[in-house]
Amino acid sequence: MTTIPEPFLKIGYNLLFTTGFALTWPYLTYLIWRRQPFWERLGERLGHYPNEIKEWLKHPHRPVWIHAVSVGEVLLARVLIRELRARRPQLRILLTMGTPTGRRVAEPLIDEQTKIAYVPTDFYYSMMRAFRRIRPSVLILIENEIWPNMLWRARKMKIPVCLVNSRLSRRNRRLFRAARTFVRPVLQMFDWIGVQSQEDMGRFAIAGFPKEHLHLMGSMKYDVANLASDVPGKGREVRKKVGWSQGQVVLLGGSTHPGEEMILAKITKELRAKNPELRLMLVPRHVERTGGILGELAATGLRVIRRSQLEEQKEVDPDVLLVDTTGELRDLYATADLVFIGKTLTGTGGQNFLEPARYGRAIVAGPHMENFMSLRREFEALDAIRVAASEEDLSLELEKLLANRRGREELGQRAENCFREHLGAGGRYAEILLTIIREAEAGIKPL
Repeated sequence: MTTIPEPFLKIGYNLLFTTGFALTWPYLTYLIWRRQPFWERLGERLGHYPNEIKEWLKHPHRPVWIHAVSVGEVLLARVLIRELRARRPQLRILLTMGTPTGRRVAEPLIDEQTKIAYVPTDFYYSMMRAFRRIRPSVLILIENEIWPNMLWRARKMKIPVCLVNSRLSRRNRRLFRAARTFVRPVLQMFDWIGVQSQEDMGRFAIAGFPKEHLHLMGSMKYDVANLASDVPGKGREVRKKVGWSQGQVVLLGGSTHPGEEMILAKITKELRAKNPELRLMLVPRHVERTGGILGELAATGLRVIRRSQLEEQKEVDPDVLLVDTTGELRDLYATADLVFIGKTLTGTGGQNFLEPARYGRAIVAGPHMENFMSLRREFEALDAIRVAASEEDLSLELEKLLANRRGREELGQRAENCFREHLGAGGRYAEILLTIIREAEAGIKPL
């Protein structure tokens, strides 16, 4: 297969990247002006680090560089770092990320052996400056972070590059394959690639990743969902405050998208004719939408209370609790009886459903779960999730589960069993990566 010679590829990529950056600079300037955290750390994005990081990097033991772009990937990095630390407590780690929210999630990890910084933008000189300063022993990229200048610089310095917890959608596989003349030389620079499923193995090979470096590892998302709650018992406390007894059945719509709140509200109103104990808890994906959702819900005739106003309410036991606060969904799953997964009915791609599975909740979703197909198949194989093809099917599935408490509880138990069966990918990754790290420290090229 014809490929572009690497010197031309480098020149072409850097010209395109620099031109694209220049064309979008007015918008980026606006973002910098609006988002102070970005402005304060702009130097790190160009490969310049504060004195504290510079001094830490002078240590004779070279750090492992882990890059996780945003919140979801940083949570995966937390699991990986925990497992690496359990096996090698003194391992030095630099964790980089690309977003302010990702940085906030990473901040609790900072200690003598772990530092955090923003990833440098993929300019040639920014990456060169960063690599010369960091001098990593191994570069570990979480999920699908592929930056050509980063990979070229790592190879030039003979630094092993590992891609972990990676998956490839059908769409991305087609894109990689269509552009294989350009991207294949870049993809071949990974020394070790851990993928989530057997299906991903095939997609990565077709896309142009080196087959001999692909390894089936499972998903660390299970381990992320198994992380301890920051506030144990918080969900039960919310249910108590809202006045819902254990005899009532709570349907929770988690990370809902536009249109799904009204669908759930209408279904709830219809089903309450036969199931007066049914209550609805709505947790929109974007909290800024709650004002508009309140206006829509007013037309249903259901009594709605906002989570933020719960302390002020004298009368409780509403028909609907609208959660207009952030950071509580994980704990609220623990107190629900039925869970609907948002972005699966009116959106596309779906949302992660492992957290309600961890708590043994009966899970129902719409048909759009494109971003979680391997997880969906694992759960469907054990009859541990219900997938409704339409709004009408969703109503029927919920009606069946409301009428059959034992069936509802057994569905939740199968979900929890499936969840428990797939834990442990973080530990498997740590074992293999520590071998690669030891070999890199000894100057041995990884297999």
